Amino acid sequence: MIIDTHCHLYLEDFAQDRAAVMDRAMAALVEKFYLPAIDRHCIDGMLQMEKDYPGQCFAMMGLHPCSVKEDVDNELKIAEQWLGKRKFAAIGETGLDFYWDKTFVTQQYEAFITQAGWAKQYQVPLVIHSRQSTQECIDVIKKLK
Repeated sequence: MIIDTHCHLYLEDFAQDRAAVMDRAMAALVEKFYLPAIDRHCIDGMLQMEKDYPGQCFAMMGLHPCSVKEDVDNELKIAEQWLGKRKFAAIGETGLDFYWDKTFVTQQYEAFITQAGWAKQYQVPLVIHSRQSTQECIDVIKKLK
């Protein structure tokens, strides 16, 4: 069995050929697709893919570190509300990203720690995004074990 553990096929960028992409992937024996969240704007698309491909697409819930901005508290609140409504395959994707912008590094750490707590609370995997922050992500996880 082949599993795509991380795909953002729910994004509008893929709307035109999403079905064809899924058909080709399934023809290549990819049987499951895990859909990591980015922010509140992706939730409807993720859930629609899960509905369109039941038993094959599985939504995750979280806040991507590149989406951690001034409204981080609201984004996390929305994600947490969704976690209370239904089960998700994992928390994520979350983590630290120091590549594009370091403006919200402190908030990235806080969001990462919060979401790691959700993974423990809901007993689901934690999907970690790490770009130019590998050791820092490892350090956070070590502290939380």
